[in-house]
Amino acid sequence: MRPAKESCVSLVGLALFVGLMLAACALPAEGGQSTPVLVLESRHIKAYDAALSGFEEALERRGYDAQLTRYILNEDLQTAEQLAALARGMGARVVLALGTDAARFIKDANLDVPAVFSMVSEPGASGLLDTGGNMGASMTGACLDVPVREQFISLLDVVPGAKRIGVVYNPGETQLIVDEARSVANSMNLGFVSQTVMSEADVPKALSELRPKIDALWLVGDRTVLTTQSLQYVFLFAFQNNLPLIGLSDHFVKMGALFAVGPDYEDVGRQSGELTSRILSGEEPEDLSYVSPRRVLLTLNLRTAEIIGIRVPDHIVRSAATTY
Repeated sequence: MRPAKESCVSLVGLALFVGLMLAACALPAEGGQSTPVLVLESRHIKAYDAALSGFEEALERRGYDAQLTRYILNEDLQTAEQLAALARGMGARVVLALGTDAARFIKDANLDVPAVFSMVSEPGASGLLDTGGNMGASMTGACLDVPVREQFISLLDVVPGAKRIGVVYNPGETQLIVDEARSVANSMNLGFVSQTVMSEADVPKALSELRPKIDALWLVGDRTVLTTQSLQYVFLFAFQNNLPLIGLSDHFVKMGALFAVGPDYEDVGRQSGELTSRILSGEEPEDLSYVSPRRVLLTLNLRTAEIIGIRVPDHIVRSAATTY
């Protein structure tokens, strides 16, 4: 009878061991617990959906189960107090801003919760940086601005013969990026010629003065130049003078710019998620510099190329994400 008793004890012990192992497996690993994230969107657009997909993927890869609760600025909430109450109520560990308006709103709200932005253009010009070039708040993120070097490299890919780049800009708006572009162009042995304007009325004259000195025209996100009237003149000027125009985005290429290099929205969201995972693991947002897109997509307007007499190399056409 004794062997039977020992067998019974062994079976009971084995059952307990298996039960404990199963229970241990059922427990979430460190970092795999539910992670509430409040998402504030400037508005609802498809690009934000792509960014959120990348954001969730990045957190999941690092063992975080992001539980997203989405709100739209000025539709679901209007005040900083509402935002703070919602973040507290859901126990948010991070607040994610999608778009420039949402990021500014969150920065001004001075929340106790760390904040990360995504899908933001020009953090400096958008008012997210202080005079020292820092966020000045518990915030970091991933912006949409493709580095100038990437844009100029793409110019040489699309128009291998380009030697001199021109830009029209308002110093009060975009001096910093123009200074950066001049430095990048010099390092690439490219000529760089700029003309300043103070109002949209100055744009035609500035372009005329540029014309003999350049063989490509670069657009920057300058509100003085990007008015409806000024843009119409810029496009007409580029066509009339057979100048390759470097646009800011796919939208500008549809309008007639020769090409643009833009961010992969899903990967921008992925970059924001990677920054968020670092915050969740204990790093401070103010110690994490915001990042630029690491993956860019080329958009080409082949109709424009034909009109201005540019033959884009076949391998560059094949590499484009979108062509018109």
